[in-house]
Amino acid sequence: MDEQLIIETWDLFKEYIPTKNLETAANHFVDFLVDHDVDEDVLNGLIGMDSTLDDAIKSMLKELDGYEDEEEIDLDDEEY
Repeated sequence: MDEQLIIETWDLFKEYIPTKNLETAANHFVDFLVDHDVDEDVLNGLIGMDSTLDDAIKSMLKELDGYEDEEEIDLDDEEY
């Protein structure tokens, strides 16, 4: 899925989401994208197109980076 299709989809649906639920919806949308193997480079390319989506993407990228760091530590600590 490319950046243009993702942002068009977000823009289409966000109009129907109450403002109070927009942040939660953005987080779920980004989770959905990650679960469907959207590359981190594509997520980075979306930053700057929508402020609510930006926050959700940045949060997810931090989680992904933290997860990768933990994974590396676990692998280094294993004895062979």
